[in-house]
Amino acid sequence: MKRMGIDASTHCTGYCIFDDVELVSYGKIQADNVLNWRERVLYMMRKLTPIVIENKIEEICLEVPIKTIKNVNTLEQLFSLHGALLGMAGTLDVNVIPVEVNKWRQKLGLLSNIPKDQNHRNVLKERSVNLANLLYNLELVYKSPNSKYNDDDISDSILICHAVIHEHDRGFK
Repeated sequence: MKRMGIDASTHCTGYCIFDDVELVSYGKIQADNVLNWRERVLYMMRKLTPIVIENKIEEICLEVPIKTIKNVNTLEQLFSLHGALLGMAGTLDVNVIPVEVNKWRQKLGLLSNIPKDQNHRNVLKERSVNLANLLYNLELVYKSPNSKYNDDDISDSILICHAVIHEHDRGFK
């Protein structure tokens, strides 16, 4: 089965492609030069749709936006992109598996033992890159907190799909 993992954001969306359990491709789409968030959503769709078609993706493992984000504008943007991705999948007859962020992170052990004096988000980004590198013998980059060179969007997409692949038969959602 050809699966795509997506860590969606209007600025940088990470994606990966698995053929059964083999990671065959990964990357990110950056839209930082597009100022309007609605145009960024459309930009992401214009870039992702041909990737889905060309790779004959059958299933998309899509991280569900976190509903507890306090910034209403960020929520609006993320849910708009999520809706656009669902629309694309429906149009292309691709199955979507929604994946809650804390569930895939918990299944992969990323949430354990985070020191209270450290920034939770930054620790998770670094752990995500390190785990994807370990599992798939990659060289994704984690430079420093908030670095634009970090590959955590890619590593998250890989781990989202990895979690589904290795838990799918036991009802992971």
